[in-house]
Amino acid sequence: MSDLTQAFEEALALHHQGRLRDAFERYAKILDAHPDSAPALHYSGVVLLQSGEPSRAVDLIRRAIAIDNAPAEPWNHLGLALDAVERREAAVNAFKEAARRAPTQAEIWSNLAGTELALARLDDAEASAKKAVEVDPQHAAGWFNLALVLEAQGRILAALDAASRAAAVRPDEIAHAGLVAQLQEGLGQFAAARKTLEGAIARRPTTSALHSQLARVHELAGDFTAAAASLENALRLAPDDGPALSQLLFVRKQLADWRRLPDLRARFRKGVLAGRAWMTPFLLLSDPSTRAEQRVAAVHWSAQFETSASPGAPRSIGEGRLRIGYLSSDYYDHPTVALIAGAIEAHDRGRVEVVGYSTGHNDGSPSRARIEKAFDRFVDAAHWSPDQIAARIRADAIDILIDLKGHTAGAPTSVLARRPAPIQAHYLGYPGTLGAMFIDYLIGDSVVTPLPHAADYAEALVLLPGSYQANDRSRTAATAPSRRELGLPEDAVVLCCFNNTYKLNPAVLDAWSRILTARSDAVLWLLAKSATDPAIDNLRREIADRGVDASRLVFAAHRPRADYLALYTHADLFVDTWPYNAHTTASDALWMGCPVVTWLGETFAGRVGASLLTAVGLPELVASDVDRYVESVLALAGDATKRAALRDYLLGPGRSSPLFDAARTARALESAYGSMAADFRQGVRRAIVVPA
Repeated sequence: MSDLTQAFEEALALHHQGRLRDAFERYAKILDAHPDSAPALHYSGVVLLQSGEPSRAVDLIRRAIAIDNAPAEPWNHLGLALDAVERREAAVNAFKEAARRAPTQAEIWSNLAGTELALARLDDAEASAKKAVEVDPQHAAGWFNLALVLEAQGRILAALDAASRAAAVRPDEIAHAGLVAQLQEGLGQFAAARKTLEGAIARRPTTSALHSQLARVHELAGDFTAAAASLENALRLAPDDGPALSQLLFVRKQLADWRRLPDLRARFRKGVLAGRAWMTPFLLLSDPSTRAEQRVAAVHWSAQFETSASPGAPRSIGEGRLRIGYLSSDYYDHPTVALIAGAIEAHDRGRVEVVGYSTGHNDGSPSRARIEKAFDRFVDAAHWSPDQIAARIRADAIDILIDLKGHTAGAPTSVLARRPAPIQAHYLGYPGTLGAMFIDYLIGDSVVTPLPHAADYAEALVLLPGSYQANDRSRTAATAPSRRELGLPEDAVVLCCFNNTYKLNPAVLDAWSRILTARSDAVLWLLAKSATDPAIDNLRREIADRGVDASRLVFAAHRPRADYLALYTHADLFVDTWPYNAHTTASDALWMGCPVVTWLGETFAGRVGASLLTAVGLPELVASDVDRYVESVLALAGDATKRAALRDYLLGPGRSSPLFDAARTARALESAYGSMAADFRQGVRRAIVVPA
């Protein structure tokens, strides 16, 4: 054995032991003596790749190939290094060279499939992944990549089969079990997903990611108590896990379990201010926070998307009819559709062409059918990659892309980060700043986003006349059951709040307790997910701790929309929450003739009630603070004549008000879009105030 061969084998042994620094030093000594040693150059590059320096790795591996281009392994490692620096076209070429030299190496075909998948070349990726498992049926990574490709194509059952094969070959691999559970979850097989994850946790009990994923399955199955327990386990294992902390706080709010709320809030806000990754800004909307703090959270969140995608090329906007894209994952039986459909239908096709881009599921509901029909064209992009969706938006030559999701679950933020349209704006789905370099405008109004608040928004503000919230006059209610059937006392003053439980909090319940204590003839009617929702017992315990008989809390379970609207027939007043007001539920109540009492907060989320009441013509129901709010509710609770007059107004002139005028909203949006386009042509971005 030559000295060079012996030195290389010693270096390689250190490398295999994971002693990367020692191995790199040995390779360097070899290169000092033998600068043209292709193996030493190659494996020095591999060490750099494994050490997180892929750019330097590319240079060294290329030098090795220039000396000896015959072996397949350097080409394979070059492909991995190029992929790591997101030079994926070059990576594909390198993997193909490796496959040409070693066509029976499954790893090469699997790597090629992974890069082709990243480029959204799904047919090529599928062929490469199938080649990997053809040459080696026990190659787990090949099955895993095949599962990812099939999932991206929406072939979920086939993807589950491939992922299950990967997990069978490598049962201890976390990613394999996680993908199996994710696919089972997507098919609604929650019990199977739970079993998969529990099995994986039994093998790898200290893996926090598995506990977090199990929490998600519990949550989707409606078991928030189990979800909270799994998230507690995740945080014990990884105390700085931002997503787990965010979700635990949200789940505790959903349960109305406030016993650890101050601690969780403090930990969350500390993480936000420290810039910890993936602390969802949505949570701050329902927590006491300032607009400035919400902007900090949103900026940190959005920055994680900005670094992962390159923007599209800028494009000019012509003087003719504008092409508007509306992007959302909520085009199904969802409040967004209930709000926006009328405005989309009412758009003036002489001024705008409107295209819908859906990244969510099709539930086959009348709401889905209505929203599809409302657009000039509708693109079902469920299961498409962000690159595919962005490419389609560019190909459609969209002038202005309107995001309807913001920082909520399932948001297509990665698409927006790719800048597929010259102008991008956010509207309706998220009451706050997105804090993103790739969003130009936030559409609000003079109440929710007054110009003096502009410094707390990353976007230029657009102020619509009346309320920013789109509505129409198509809401229809079923026939309401009797009060007795709903569990309501016949002669009680019924105060209702049908907001999601996470919007409730101790400060709100304190105010409601003051009202109930002062009005012994009143009951509070709330919404629960089901008759067995743990939030029911938690809220009754909380109200009893405040000295109010827990039986005065009455709960209505979730029900179809028409049946839910009918409930307002028996509600005397809607009492709002803060710092996150009622939004769709408030306009539902007003449409059904139920007066809403709110107070004007400091953030977008806490000013929506005031916006709606102003637009419907009842600004006197907006209080200036909590004490005035309590006084207003008590005054109306004791004045049946005034309540009847308010109901008559809402069912008459109120329904004719600007709040429910979809055509008026459409004209205002079109005017805003025209101003955005005009400013773009001039190279400026500024606040836009749309005249009434």
